[in-house]
Amino acid sequence: MCREDGVGTFNHDDGIKVYWISFLDGIQRILMFTTDARIAEECQASSKLEIINREILVSIHSLGLSLVNNDVCMELMYLRIGSSGVIWETKKLSGSRYVPMTKKECELIEAAYIRYTRMLAIGENEPIVFIKDLNIEVNFAENFVTKPSKKNIRRIYNTGFWLNLQSSDYTSQIHAKINNLQIDSQIDNCIFPVVFAPVPPPKTIAQTERKPFVELSIVERLNKYSPVKQYKYYKMLIQEFHIKLDIGFINAIIKMTEKYELSEEERLTMFNEDLAYASKPLQSQMITLSLQEQKNYYDMLHFSPLKIHVTFSLSGDELENIPPIISIILQSIGVTITSVQDVVLKLAFFERQYVLLNQRQLMLEVQHHYVSQLIKQLYVLVLGLDVLGNPFGLVSGFKQGVEDLFYEPFQGAIQGPEEFAEGLVLGVKSLFGHTVGGAAGAVGRITGAMGKGIAALTFDKDYQKKRQEIMNQQPSNIPAGLAQGGRGFVLGVVEGVEGVFEKPISGARSDGIRGFFKGGCKGMVGLVARPLSGALDFTSGTLNTIKRVTDTTSEVQRIRLPRFFREDKQVRPYSKRDAEGYKLLKIAGKGVYKLSDNYIYHVQTVPTDKEIFLITSQRVMYITRSYWTGSYKIEWEYVWSAMTRHPKIKQNGISLYGKHDPNLRRWWCFKVKQSNARLILVSDPELCSWIVDKINELMESDDPDMKSTQSSNVSLINSAED
Repeated sequence: MCREDGVGTFNHDDGIKVYWISFLDGIQRILMFTTDARIAEECQASSKLEIINREILVSIHSLGLSLVNNDVCMELMYLRIGSSGVIWETKKLSGSRYVPMTKKECELIEAAYIRYTRMLAIGENEPIVFIKDLNIEVNFAENFVTKPSKKNIRRIYNTGFWLNLQSSDYTSQIHAKINNLQIDSQIDNCIFPVVFAPVPPPKTIAQTERKPFVELSIVERLNKYSPVKQYKYYKMLIQEFHIKLDIGFINAIIKMTEKYELSEEERLTMFNEDLAYASKPLQSQMITLSLQEQKNYYDMLHFSPLKIHVTFSLSGDELENIPPIISIILQSIGVTITSVQDVVLKLAFFERQYVLLNQRQLMLEVQHHYVSQLIKQLYVLVLGLDVLGNPFGLVSGFKQGVEDLFYEPFQGAIQGPEEFAEGLVLGVKSLFGHTVGGAAGAVGRITGAMGKGIAALTFDKDYQKKRQEIMNQQPSNIPAGLAQGGRGFVLGVVEGVEGVFEKPISGARSDGIRGFFKGGCKGMVGLVARPLSGALDFTSGTLNTIKRVTDTTSEVQRIRLPRFFREDKQVRPYSKRDAEGYKLLKIAGKGVYKLSDNYIYHVQTVPTDKEIFLITSQRVMYITRSYWTGSYKIEWEYVWSAMTRHPKIKQNGISLYGKHDPNLRRWWCFKVKQSNARLILVSDPELCSWIVDKINELMESDDPDMKSTQSSNVSLINSAED
């Protein structure tokens, strides 16, 4: 049975050469015999890929989409289709594998390459460039590293979105690529900053090629006499990706998409549209339905297999905006078994050949295929629960580590002795990370689930929120993890002792005698539950930090910080500086002023971000970053009413004058020696003038009786006299 297009010949008994042609005409397969070579040649040309006579190429560097809820002035989500960035790779002259350079090396070589191209454009050809910071010499004309050792070098760059449309008289081709697609959560205190992103490829000694996240290729045969579309080739490939969802992000999306109540005018308009649709003749409706049922013929239809990493958590928010049935189910399951982490779902590919399907049939078959695959892997979700320590992930990780221990050195031995040593190091690191780190992560998940369950027994939403904010922080090293865990333990002890006295009083104020005894019970339960929850969180945080440090895979980071909204709540173009300053305001001094103050400006007083001068609507403050924890503490601050004089511009910065803070103590009960004047180091004179004018404006708005008698320019003269 002939199922595909084709052309062939055979000789008849009387010696006549006969051509046979198989092609699709509508929904019928036609097998035609002819002795006319011209007809056979024309049919053969229509069945093969002709020379392209029309082509459209679209290339987009990157594309970003920000989703903002205007009702609450909050940015919910940021979607970005991004490029790979410029990547420089090196290869030994005798080798066959290119190795990507580090981010810093790529930046320095790219800067040197840009300077070389600019010099080349004005006629100065000096291809050999010495890069002092890397102590290497590069020949950009021949793509070689000449010193300290000779190596091949190449530059790779892939745009974020690439589309190629080609057509001829008989065919139409579409080839599209999306290099990288990432969705970030922009909600404050979200558990998972990155919601959707491709999984970074593992470090391997094997020769691999960088692939786009999504690639689509379609070849359609054009036949103006047939209403049926024939796709010779229809293939889509999707790389491995992860999805991380928390209930706070889901609530925010659902709340934004809630349907508003229709007004009477909108109801009347919709009613008239229904009447107009009902008054149309039946024939027009049948034509519309028949067009929707139009079938297409697919010679080759293929959707690649999917590998999805799923992480889900119910922590961090209330179950208020999700459907009632789902809310009841989740609450009935309990808080301890509704979190899964890094559960891997593997779905087989979907493929059909030489089939006739309409759009509805195709969607049903694809849906049935992947749903059946998901049902078969429900056991993975159960074995991936945090309360069980994700045993499925632990076993899979150990298996992967053992494979890498043998596979990586073997791949390196094929290429050379140096590659063998590199492969051995990668294999040992992978085994160590998947065994030690995997075991620590499993125990950390169990203790974390227990800590969350015990924290829920306190029935104190404020304590649970503070605890979740601490747990959301991701320390990058073991000292930071120990500091974070110790902070959670201290918080549990302090909150537990305070609750014994505060809960009965607050309960009596709200509900009298009944509230007093109810609060007393909560306080006694919290006295035991909160320190115990803090101890479990300390253990969980330490173990999770060990897993993170030993993990060999790189973690995808948020593309940018959440958008900052000023007091007028207007949506403006995104400003990286404003977003960074707003983050500093939220974390400075454990966020003590994040609700009362509005961010105005900030400036770094040293080359790094260790010391920062911050201006808000209510005060100025000087914050410093801790080396161990990475948090910012407030060294000193002046509210506008505490400033005795207007600031002055000095030769090396700005002088501020304020009153002493009688409550400021640094070590136990010993007061800190304070000065009336503070010097802010700012090297730019124009920036100094702007900051002084802004502070004067804020001081006068706070106290209308205080007027500036001197402008910033006069202050500069006075500073020279001082």
